[in-house]
Formats: sequence, C-alpha cells, structure tokens
Amino acid sequence: MVGKTTKWVDLGVETYTRRMSNLSVEAVPGNPVKSRIRRMENVCGNRSIRVYLDKSGQTFSSEALAKQCLNWQSGGKDVCFLIGDDVGFSKQDLGRADFVWSLSPLTFPHHLTRVLVCEQLYRAASINAGHDYHRE
Repeated sequence: MVGKTTKWVDLGVETYTRRMSNLSVEAVPGNPVKSRIRRMENVCGNRSIRVYLDKSGQTFSSEALAKQCLNWQSGGKDVCFLIGDDVGFSKQDLGRADFVWSLSPLTFPHHLTRVLVCEQLYRAASINAGHDYHRE
C-alpha cells in the first residue's frame, strides 16, 4: 500500500493480520510520487505473484476468491497485493500485473480498500480451512 493510514484503518488491518500469521501489510512512502509504484513492486520482490487492485479487474464471490487463493498458493510463490493511492494505477502499471482484482465496480477509498482486502483474504482462508467464519 502507499502512504500513511489512520488509526481505524490500522486497527482493522491489525485485526486480520493477527488472525493470519502469513499475512503482512507493508506501507511504501507516497513521495516521491513518480516512483511509488516501482517501490511497491520492489517490496513484492521478483518471485511473487503480483495482484493489483483496480476497478477494471476481475470480481469474485467469496467462494471463488477462496478457490483463486488456492490456485495462487499452489504455484509456491508469495502473493503480493498492490493497493494504489487516490491516483490509482496507470494502464502501464496494470500491464505489469500478474492478475488484476476488483473488489467491486464501485470506487472505494484506498484506506478502506486496505481493510476490505485483509478481511476478504481472511474470509477466503477461512472458507478453504472449513471454518465457520463465512456463512452463506
């Protein structure tokens, strides 16, 4: 993610990172603006699957996201989710993605997206583990 957050975002993200030991959230400084996306990609490393969050991406039901997470994990690579700032990603940025995921056709504030992504990843992990967190 890019930039600093607010306390409520930090608390929301912390809720899910505590529940998922394999989930970490890294913040990249927002300035200088020209290189923020490259800095985000550098945090991911060269051997990660890069999933960009963008409203132009593919949407999933919770169950379909759980299956997609299993597919990503089966490759033996880390999965890195990139959440942009209020400017979002350019077409050139999205062209470097391994996958583009959309939470919704709605536009969400990037701070809220951080919490939503963590919650949805926790939900997907719960579905895959057979836990009752997700109720249809």
